[in-house]
Amino acid sequence: METRIREFRKLRGLTLKELADKISTTPQTVQRLETANMTVSTDWLEKIANALNIEPADLIARPGGREIPVIGRVMQNGRVLTSEGKQVNVLHLHVPADNPVAVQLDARVGLYDAGTILVANRLKEADYTRAHGADCLVQMKDGQIRFTRVIRSNGNGWTLVPHDAGAEVAYDAEVSWIAPVVMSLRYF
Repeated sequence: METRIREFRKLRGLTLKELADKISTTPQTVQRLETANMTVSTDWLEKIANALNIEPADLIARPGGREIPVIGRVMQNGRVLTSEGKQVNVLHLHVPADNPVAVQLDARVGLYDAGTILVANRLKEADYTRAHGADCLVQMKDGQIRFTRVIRSNGNGWTLVPHDAGAEVAYDAEVSWIAPVVMSLRYF
């Protein structure tokens, strides 16, 4: 049976050994469970789901995709023009994210080409430290959304580093939410 164990383990930022330690087994066993080289019993599903803080049913691979709202378009300076008051486009695909959002780039931003769709995972506040050093969509306290690299500041804020040279760095920024990019899509 195909499972989503690897997907959720990586989403949680865990190594094979870290997950194995949480469920009292070996990294080799976890790897065999992830690759379907070992039968995944309901007992294994429950143990792994508890360790990953999800429901056992979430670990069972399902056909089809997921509906993801496209919240706006990224302009050349990294600023996201939101879709407020307009018809919101929706993507349908399978994504390794608990709370996905997406944007499409109108212009090249850093190393990302125009037309690329970025899918990000909105984190719970308790998990924000996982975003340190990552490319993220970030909503500022004033409602503005940016696509930027985030670095944890010494205080409670974040340093937001733009992808393009010459753009202004925001120090000790207060954010409403952070969503690290987990996938990029490019249509040809």
